[in-house]
Amino acid sequence: MATGIVISVAEKLYAVLHSEELREICSMFGYESELDDLKMTVFTIKSILLDTESKYQELTHGGRDYIERLKEAVYDVDDLLDEFNTMVQMAKSKKGGKLSKKVRRFFSRSNQFVVAYNMSHEIKNLRSKLDKIAKDCQQFGFSDVYVPLKRREETMSFASEDNIIGRETDKEAIVGMLIRDSECSNDVDFVTIVGIGGLGKTALAQLVYNDSRIEKAFDLSLWVCVSEDFVVEKIFQKMLGGKDGSKIEELQKEVRKLIQGKKFLLVLDDVWSESRDEWDSLKSFLNLGGTGSRVVVTSRSKKVARVAGDNLMYELKGLSEENSWNLFKRLAFEQGKEPMNSNDRFFDIGKEIVKKCVNVPLSIRVVGSMLYDQDETKWLSLKSANLMEIGQGDDCIMPILKCSYYHLSPALKSCFSYCALFPKDFFIEKVLLIRLWLAQGCLENPHDSRSEVDVGEEYFSILLHRCFFQDTRKDICGEIKFFKMHDLIHDLALEVAGKETIIFDSVKEKFDKRIRHFSFTGSGCHLLASFSTHLSEMKKWRTFLRVTDWMSVSLVKLDLTTICSHLRRLRVLYFDESISETLPDTVGNLLHLRYLDLSRNIRLKVLPNSITKLLNLLVLNLELTGIRELPYDMRKLVNLRHLCLRHCFYMTHMPPGLDTLTSLHMLTRFVAGDETSSQGKIGKLRDLRALVNLRDELTIKFSDKFNCDVAELEEVELLRMAPLKQLAVQFSAQGAAIHETLLAGLQPHCRLSTIAIEEYRGFKLPAWAESLTISLPHLVTIRLENFDCLAILPALSQLRHLKFLKLKGIANVEFVESDGGVVPSENQITFFPSLEKLQLCELPKLKGWWREERSRVMGDVGASSVVLPSFPCVRELVLRRCPNLKAFPSCPKLISVDLMDCHEALSVLENKTAVPNNPTTGLVLHLKNLTIDNVGALDCLFGESLGCIQQLSIEYFEGESLSNVAEKYARYISSVENMHLHNCANLKSLSGVVNHLTSLQSLTIMDCKNLELENNEQGVNLTLWKSLHLLSSLTLCRLPKLSNLPKGFQYLTSLEYLDIYSCENLEALPKWLNCLTSLQYLSIGCCDKMKSLPEAISHMPSLKTLNLFHAGEDLKKRCSKPDGEDWPKICHIPHISFEF
Repeated sequence: MATGIVISVAEKLYAVLHSEELREICSMFGYESELDDLKMTVFTIKSILLDTESKYQELTHGGRDYIERLKEAVYDVDDLLDEFNTMVQMAKSKKGGKLSKKVRRFFSRSNQFVVAYNMSHEIKNLRSKLDKIAKDCQQFGFSDVYVPLKRREETMSFASEDNIIGRETDKEAIVGMLIRDSECSNDVDFVTIVGIGGLGKTALAQLVYNDSRIEKAFDLSLWVCVSEDFVVEKIFQKMLGGKDGSKIEELQKEVRKLIQGKKFLLVLDDVWSESRDEWDSLKSFLNLGGTGSRVVVTSRSKKVARVAGDNLMYELKGLSEENSWNLFKRLAFEQGKEPMNSNDRFFDIGKEIVKKCVNVPLSIRVVGSMLYDQDETKWLSLKSANLMEIGQGDDCIMPILKCSYYHLSPALKSCFSYCALFPKDFFIEKVLLIRLWLAQGCLENPHDSRSEVDVGEEYFSILLHRCFFQDTRKDICGEIKFFKMHDLIHDLALEVAGKETIIFDSVKEKFDKRIRHFSFTGSGCHLLASFSTHLSEMKKWRTFLRVTDWMSVSLVKLDLTTICSHLRRLRVLYFDESISETLPDTVGNLLHLRYLDLSRNIRLKVLPNSITKLLNLLVLNLELTGIRELPYDMRKLVNLRHLCLRHCFYMTHMPPGLDTLTSLHMLTRFVAGDETSSQGKIGKLRDLRALVNLRDELTIKFSDKFNCDVAELEEVELLRMAPLKQLAVQFSAQGAAIHETLLAGLQPHCRLSTIAIEEYRGFKLPAWAESLTISLPHLVTIRLENFDCLAILPALSQLRHLKFLKLKGIANVEFVESDGGVVPSENQITFFPSLEKLQLCELPKLKGWWREERSRVMGDVGASSVVLPSFPCVRELVLRRCPNLKAFPSCPKLISVDLMDCHEALSVLENKTAVPNNPTTGLVLHLKNLTIDNVGALDCLFGESLGCIQQLSIEYFEGESLSNVAEKYARYISSVENMHLHNCANLKSLSGVVNHLTSLQSLTIMDCKNLELENNEQGVNLTLWKSLHLLSSLTLCRLPKLSNLPKGFQYLTSLEYLDIYSCENLEALPKWLNCLTSLQYLSIGCCDKMKSLPEAISHMPSLKTLNLFHAGEDLKKRCSKPDGEDWPKICHIPHISFEF
């Protein structure tokens, strides 16, 4: 194993060796034969690497060392040829982009021996080295011919129901699908059970197959174990009881005779084929069965379900915690019963072990069986062991999971292996991952009109459908943004990536000379201790990645000069929020670099021009930086695919020549500057014309001094950018006429899904913007913000795909639509048929949705009946600073409300406008989330509907106490799980509130300047805090009256996360801090009066992370390693971050 990523390197290397440019250069110096020999050697090595995967675990030390030498040589050749090709590109860029006699002169004049001879000589030496290693392959049992893996053992239809726990609900669901009457055609229906390896898909199918109801419902039941051999002939043979030797025609006749006219059930177990042709050839015969016939398929691929038939797919999940424990205790304890004494050590250790098994039955069975009749030492050993290393042979977890990996193509194996750089339970950004794959050469070059990004999307989709990825999060347009890997799948990624990949998350981690791909988590402070002393081991790194989410904070500034000087082979350098105002010139030395991420470095204002030497650069991310301008020579980065300038608010113009970067697929921001006074030193708006491949998003920002040139505007032609999905136009201080002209000339392609217009001063919209249902019928998102003059908005309610609408700062609008109150006719679209999120903010004149509410006579309904449509799908509503709003459509499916300074609007949210004969109970029946500034309005607005509230945010509350509110709504707020109190200046106490928050899991209190969490004079009962027995997260920020943590906090035994920030009078953490037995994360910032840490912190074994930042000198001195007085108290904590 452990050859995952290098396989793609070998694949790419083989392709590079076939390039015409490389052959032309080699022919100049007579090294064509060396190049041909190297091709053959690399081809042989590709096959050897593939062959080693299945044999890696059984290898001797010498065999594994051989593989490492082989990989090392492949990387060295790749680095050499990449450097060689980069020099060719440099020569081409200087000589007009052509290989010619000038290029020969470039290589042959003063540096003939330095460049040409040395380079070709190195190729010859490396080829000899590769040849020697390749010839040694048979010594270790490897072959240069790839041999497929042995098949999984055949499954059978019988299973003892007593041995299967926790699948009763799943069985009932599948049986229900099989025996219910089909609403489809007479074709056979398919039910596919999908899930990762080890979940028990086969066992579930066996339970279903042997159910008595199935026997009664079907005339015939058949079981076929398919595995890798999806061959119709073999499937027929197994359907006929294993009949062998017959020709396919004879088999077809017998199968026809067996099933024709009969209602049958066929189970196809462990199917891998995703070929529609193979499935169609089988289905044509299965459709001969009687009406109601069913086929159950078990597979690890969701694509199998789609190809087999889109009828029904059942995604199998892990066991519940209760059933996981029941299965474990049946296997691990005598007579299947847990110890009578709940304090028994085996009970506690067992619970921890089961938690590691992440509810996967196979893991639990393997571990439970091994622990039966073992002593405590063995139990403790397995508790701390890697789950993937437990068991042997068929009783091991890893081989089952590896089956999915072995079925991937070499490129997909590399892509999956690279995922090992992300920690467990981490939401990975899909776009980021695809760009990293691109940078490492994991994506095959498309041979059609598709781009590399399209290939990356395809690879992601395959891995998702084969259950390598899960828990996807989508944006409003339905695009997947984030995903996770199951813990066992993550273990598989670590296994196949081997020593090449490391997640450095502790000061105890050690560097390995075999590391090629390096990531670190958290703040990075733990990295500094090891960084300077291991530079020699780091020189061959290809990835340097800081893994963060948007909520994390960087507390360390790493030395980029050192990195650029020593890590010369980097392909990926990801340094978000970790550098100061400048980037060193030496960044231009990273000739292999494909991906450079400097996002969230808000102090970074200038990029050195040396960055334009990075001719291989594919991705440059400058999101949320302070960049004022891009280097003048950006046009040299001819390979650039993605230039992310999202939220770069300080940019004044673009550099000239961007129209030459025709490979650009993403340019998130284009700033149109003052072209008249620039004398050709800045880019022009017409440069966008050449960038027809732009996709995803584009923001066009007009600077204050931009002068409108109608001729130039006509050249832009956004209508030609069909792949573009999102367009934002941001205006500046020009007059109304200029704004109207500019917007008229920026009509996008009709396939656009998102449009945003900001700071528009025109009195009217251009024709294309006034008729969005015609010009942009596929819109999913609309944002219109800060319109000073516009009084009439375009018609929006008939946009059938619109899901998100935001109107903000439109000063003169009194009504959203000019007419309304009309029941749709038969040929009209439903009122906002897809709208899910609606935000109306800072609309001072807004009175209602419709200018006039007309009525329609329907049958016997009187003419005076006002018929107002409601929002059928709106789930999230934001109304902020709309003081004159007095009428509003009802929202019967609302689950989230945010109200701010809309006191007059409260009454309109009652359901007084429902359509006759279609009664609803108002917008709050399903309400889960509520943000409000007027707590007193809770009664008139929501009444007893508060019983469903899970998240409650109270902002700018003007009362002195919440006690009265809490008492009144005690039985309703008991359901609140997340509570946020912000800027409640007069709030003095939480007494009378805490005891009602029995479901609370997260509490955030910010900017409440008069709040006292503990007031001894009031004699507050300390045990009140016991009510928060589920609280796991607590944030206290800017609370000037907080001098000590309340003594009642010691009862918060479920608390895992505690963040205290800018509480200027907090003097110390309490002596009882270790009573917080579940605390894992503790962060203290900007609490200047805190001088030391309590002794109790040394007795907190569960504490994993300690962040201390912007603390005083006394605390800094006491916590300094190794002589600080408080250092012994905290040295046991794995992750410690400081910034003083």
